[in-house]
Amino acid sequence: MKEHNSNAGAELLFILRQQRYLYHQLKDLTKRQQQLAGANLPELLLEVISGRRKLFEKLREVETKLRPIKTNWQRLQSRIEPEHREKAQKIANQVQEIIGEILTVDPDETSQNLPPDKDLKLNEHFAQTQSQS
Repeated sequence: MKEHNSNAGAELLFILRQQRYLYHQLKDLTKRQQQLAGANLPELLLEVISGRRKLFEKLREVETKLRPIKTNWQRLQSRIEPEHREKAQKIANQVQEIIGEILTVDPDETSQNLPPDKDLKLNEHFAQTQSQS
């Protein structure tokens, strides 16, 4: 049973780390786009916009993987070891911070393009779990 718990926790951490990495990349490209917006470099701007579009697609794929975890968190949390839950909470909090930074740089376009369930904050599920423990 411990191996099963470890696998579930490791899978969750892998998905969250992937999400965090993609959001870091998105933050960098969002800043780059803002820098290029006033410059007369349309080719570079189009390249950045294309890169952001690809990242949005990848983020939607990650969100699709996370959606059942978020939806069924109350049931799934017992399958995940406490150390994995704590690490997952930290990563989820980091993701939310990065999203906040992105929305500060570009609140209009980014909020329209972020995956639709970005508001289903995984860390809220973890916070509920931690307070119940």
